[in-house]
Amino acid sequence: MSLTETTDTIEMSKQGYFTILLDENLRVLEAALEDDGFKVIVPSPGLADDALKLKAKARGWAILTRNAKDFTNDAVRYDYDVIAVEPIRYIDDKQDRTNTTVQKISGAIRRSKLATLKGNFLLTIRDDGTFHLEQLV
Repeated sequence: MSLTETTDTIEMSKQGYFTILLDENLRVLEAALEDDGFKVIVPSPGLADDALKLKAKARGWAILTRNAKDFTNDAVRYDYDVIAVEPIRYIDDKQDRTNTTVQKISGAIRRSKLATLKGNFLLTIRDDGTFHLEQLV
């Protein structure tokens, strides 16, 4: 990699944040995800109950959920990605980047390069931190 490519990569990484909309049952991860560099949106309690409004609000973002089946069918229509954490047995409640659940999520997002891909995807994160990335059609 040349010096120019390295500089370009560094400058590109400063342009914006990867935005995650947290499903209602994962609010405990908000502070730790923000501490790890993500922009986190937590819907108001009333909005979380109205699935269509929540999906429309997520346009261009990723929804982090333990109920991926509730969101995958409409992901292409509303233009969002789905990050499924059903396989993760324990959701850590630490409020900083030492949160083990956030480390698994962050590692999978970065290794999969989800933030740079065009299209709509389902990223399923396993309990050991490995992942499966599937394009939604």
